[in-house]
Amino acid sequence: MRLTKSRIVSGVLAVALLGATGAAWYYAAQARTPAQLAEETAEPEDSVIAVRVEEDQLLDLMEFTATLDRTGDFDVPAPSAPEGVETALASKIPLEAGDEVNAGTVLLEVSGRPMIALPGDVPAYRDLVEGDSGPDVEQLQQALAWIYGTPVNGEFDDRTASDLEKLYENLGYEPATVTETVEDDGDGGEEGDPEPGGEGAEDGDEFGGGAQTSTVDRVTLPASEVVFLPELPMQVGKISAQQSAPVEGTVMTLVSGDWKLEAELSGDEASELDRFGEDAELAYGSGPLEGTEAPVPELETREVEDDEGSDGFPGEEGESGTVEKTFAVFDFDEDDVENPDELVPGTEQDVVLVRARSAEDALIVPLSALWTDSQDRTMLTVLEGEDETERHVEVTVTLRHEGRGVVEPVEGELSAGDKVVVAWRDRGNG
Repeated sequence: MRLTKSRIVSGVLAVALLGATGAAWYYAAQARTPAQLAEETAEPEDSVIAVRVEEDQLLDLMEFTATLDRTGDFDVPAPSAPEGVETALASKIPLEAGDEVNAGTVLLEVSGRPMIALPGDVPAYRDLVEGDSGPDVEQLQQALAWIYGTPVNGEFDDRTASDLEKLYENLGYEPATVTETVEDDGDGGEEGDPEPGGEGAEDGDEFGGGAQTSTVDRVTLPASEVVFLPELPMQVGKISAQQSAPVEGTVMTLVSGDWKLEAELSGDEASELDRFGEDAELAYGSGPLEGTEAPVPELETREVEDDEGSDGFPGEEGESGTVEKTFAVFDFDEDDVENPDELVPGTEQDVVLVRARSAEDALIVPLSALWTDSQDRTMLTVLEGEDETERHVEVTVTLRHEGRGVVEPVEGELSAGDKVVVAWRDRGNG
């Protein structure tokens, strides 16, 4: 369709008319009467922020964190790598902190082989092989006797081998074996001295005879696959090994004995506990011991490694040193704990020291409501009536804690529910 000249002119006129109409509406919307302009340009009224005086009890508390532990511990060292393996890796970590360890518990799997906990006072110092004898074999038999009633005679005999195989199979592992070459003395015995020319002599023997050799698999207990523990049961305190990572140093710490709760204190915390001494009022907060009575702890000073220099920053590489730290040690009875299953070494427990407490019907205000007049008096501004007339009241502050304070009027009246000013918002800041 062609645009004629008349149509073009008509379109331009329509656009101009719409523009004029829009401008008229805009300027009409911006128009103000003199009264409106006076109201909008007037300075805003002063305003205040006020809160009600509370009637309650205020406690001055100091909180710190303690950690659950036990009085005895045992460090489990990393084993050597299994034969044919260059680097020993943690292939499975079957336990968690807090798990119980008994005879036959697999502590860790290293490169596919287990580290088995057994009772015993002497650490494994050699691989034990079927046919061996000695006090360490006797210790193994005593450990197996806990589980299978193995006879204890100090000889790694068939019964000991059978019970050891059973232990491995019940844990889901193939028992370890070694292959040995033995000599047949010709009478079916091993390692005998054959008679020259005797029956069964091998060809090529200059005497026309000789011992026959054969191989036999013997059950063995590698030293790397057993951890003898002086006390059972024990509990996993800390696991240092990491899944699929090389094992080195201490792979885990087992704990036993009485429970204890221990807190490393800052200087202020130690000073406060020392100041109160036997009169300290403590309570357990969030944690396994919540709801039980908190005793006054023993304060112990120890030398610990200094992770920071005297300037508060970590020391240079290679630097070492110690610093004195104060520890609070709390004793408690496991039987007093409502849920003893929650007692896991390393679990944190909040502890609260009550430094002061007010009366139960004390008057409490935000500390931001307090101000000092020209005579250095502590004052509150109270708002009264519907018109919120200001009235000043002199007070003393008897207790402060976390932004709140207990006040007592010195001159003037103050009651629970009164409105007190905590902030002014003037015209310059409105």
